[in-house]
Amino acid sequence: MRIPLAVAGLLFLVIEAFIPGFGVFGSLGILCLLGSLYLYLGATTQAAALVGGLLVVLVLAVLWLVRRGPGSWLGQHLTLHLRSTKARGYTGNRERTDLIGKSGVAQTVLRPSGRALIDGQLVDVITDGEFYEPGTRIKVVAVTGGRTIVRKEA
Repeated sequence: MRIPLAVAGLLFLVIEAFIPGFGVFGSLGILCLLGSLYLYLGATTQAAALVGGLLVVLVLAVLWLVRRGPGSWLGQHLTLHLRSTKARGYTGNRERTDLIGKSGVAQTVLRPSGRALIDGQLVDVITDGEFYEPGTRIKVVAVTGGRTIVRKEA
């Protein structure tokens, strides 16, 4: 019984390695391996105490890794430290706040996004959900996160 239990534990750990999730397969794998160790040691009270102690050590090690691991020497070498933040100069799209209040003409169908000619420049724009045909006069009402939001000019 202990060999199939050990094989099942290893299989669960392999599944967890390839399909990471909530740790269900990893937890089942560890429990199967501990159960196999318990049976291997003779299923005595002493074996239960040893396996229970090992389980406590494993739980404490996991808690330490989660809380302190990334800041440790080993964690520094295993984790990625680069952050693509605005402060470091990374942006998805340039924020065109200079276009707020300016008028233009839709060049493509805006359903709800498309391109418009504003101040002689083709700009990617988006509406509030309305569809506009090419040639429709539009006005820039807001710019948020690189999105230029337009409405039909009255």
